[in-house]
Amino acid sequence: MRTGRPFFHHVNDIPLKYKFLLIYFLCVLLPIMTINLFFYQQNSANIRIREQDNLRKSIERASGELLGMIDESVALSHSIASDDSLYEALDRQYGSPVEYYDEYYSYLRDKLKRYMGAYPNILEIRIYTDNPTIQTGASYHVIGSVSRDLPWLGQLQQSDDNIMVVAYEEESGFNPGKRISVVSKMKSYSSYATYQKYLRIDLNVGKIYGILNREIDSLQLRLVDGQNRLVATGDGAEQQNAPIVPNPPATAKPDTVMERTIGNLSYVKGWKLIGTADTRRVDGMLDDARRSIIWLAVVSTVIPSLLIFVILRSYHYRVKKLSRHMQKVRNERFDPIDLQEGRDEIGGLIRTFNMMTGKITSLINDVYKLEIRQKSLELERVRTELSMLQSQMNPHFLFNTLNALLVVCTKNGYSDVTEIIKNLSLLMRQLLSRADGLVPLKEELQFTSMYLQIEKFRFGSLFDFAFDVDPAALPLRIPRMSIQPLVENACKHGLQARKGDRLIRVSAKLTERALEIGVVDNGVGMDGETLRRIMSDARSERETEGHVGIRNVYRRLELFYEGNVRFLLSSEPGAGTEAGFQIPLSRLESNEWKREA
Repeated sequence: MRTGRPFFHHVNDIPLKYKFLLIYFLCVLLPIMTINLFFYQQNSANIRIREQDNLRKSIERASGELLGMIDESVALSHSIASDDSLYEALDRQYGSPVEYYDEYYSYLRDKLKRYMGAYPNILEIRIYTDNPTIQTGASYHVIGSVSRDLPWLGQLQQSDDNIMVVAYEEESGFNPGKRISVVSKMKSYSSYATYQKYLRIDLNVGKIYGILNREIDSLQLRLVDGQNRLVATGDGAEQQNAPIVPNPPATAKPDTVMERTIGNLSYVKGWKLIGTADTRRVDGMLDDARRSIIWLAVVSTVIPSLLIFVILRSYHYRVKKLSRHMQKVRNERFDPIDLQEGRDEIGGLIRTFNMMTGKITSLINDVYKLEIRQKSLELERVRTELSMLQSQMNPHFLFNTLNALLVVCTKNGYSDVTEIIKNLSLLMRQLLSRADGLVPLKEELQFTSMYLQIEKFRFGSLFDFAFDVDPAALPLRIPRMSIQPLVENACKHGLQARKGDRLIRVSAKLTERALEIGVVDNGVGMDGETLRRIMSDARSERETEGHVGIRNVYRRLELFYEGNVRFLLSSEPGAGTEAGFQIPLSRLESNEWKREA
């Protein structure tokens, strides 16, 4: 057991996702591909074996048919050679041509013709003799001046056999062309041996081509004679007794070429058939087999892969969800898992986890009630401090506003200040109408807009303001009076000392993480030392003079959001000032929940 532990420890260290991938590749994909590859190789081998067997059967069938034609002609040759009356007529000396023709018409003319109708594989039968008293014509020929046109005769005379099969080209006569003949010496009767006599039986070459062409689509057959000359091919082309190279073509595969002798008898000695399979047919069958195997591999891989993906995703998704919620437990967040847990083992774990978190939450509520009550008292103290800060800021704003109205009215002699007084009335009503400290951003921007209209009345055409607000941020609640003091500070310290056009831009943008509020002016700005002093005063607990609005906004945001707000203040001399803050969305949601609760 100890020797196996390190291996299992390594397995336990592999993430669950990679374990599933290993199971899929090693137990599903690899076996399927191996089986399909083995099946393809076996199928290809079977196709080649079957085609080679078909090649062997085809060449054996063609060889048997050719041998049958030759044996039929040999049998006929023996039958003709055993006719003694034919020997007597051929060996007789005729006194005149008239005497020969009398014998011809009475006996010789029909002697050979009667065999033609009974043997369809025989094209023609001829007898050759050196009897000068016989007249050449029809089926009987005198050897002499025409002997040079008999290429087969020399082969027969030089042979020790009485009968043989020859192939040659006949250039004279009524039907010149390719000839395959059974030729024999007529020596059956020694009493009729005054003259030499030879029998030639011409085979039907068209029938031979028919045998060779029978399977031309899958097999090319070549007939070779005893002198290793190409006699006929399966494509039916006429050959001129061209010598043949016994080796197969360079492009032919060894298992697609087969050679078979026509027979073992002396008259067909050396005759053979060479068959070359048409590899296009075999290749086509292999291509079909390959495509079938590929489709089978695709189907047998895709369907199981989809099923495995669905099953493993159900398992992995719930386990990962359970793992994430357990991480939350480590961070003291006891949220239940909200999903369809199922009835399997993982579903049982999820149900048990939900029961556990529920009991822990209940236990926490019971044990820490006293501590929560103490924190409520602390919250009341913070709210009291907020109210004090707001009561300090409101008279300051009202004093500045009334002072601005006094200066403007005295300087310009305005008597009708109805609109500005109306806005001021609305401002005061807004300050007194809310009991809590949170207002929608839309309401806070309206409050700020009314203040800016008052400032525009003060500065006249030399002052302008603009709002750039994300509509999605308008319903969010923020602390009351958190934008207007920044605007007021910009007017008082940034724009009042500027000569020329004055501009304030208020922006509110909602990002994925926070609500970003910004107030930008084109005032006189400040140097780095002044900027650091203002931020130091804002963080200090002691009372300070100047920039009261910035300090109040900073302190109220710190108290509301427990230090989770990022306060921004940047400036350059002569380039204006930018002030603002970023409230995390999680804190906005949390405060909204507390307010409604």
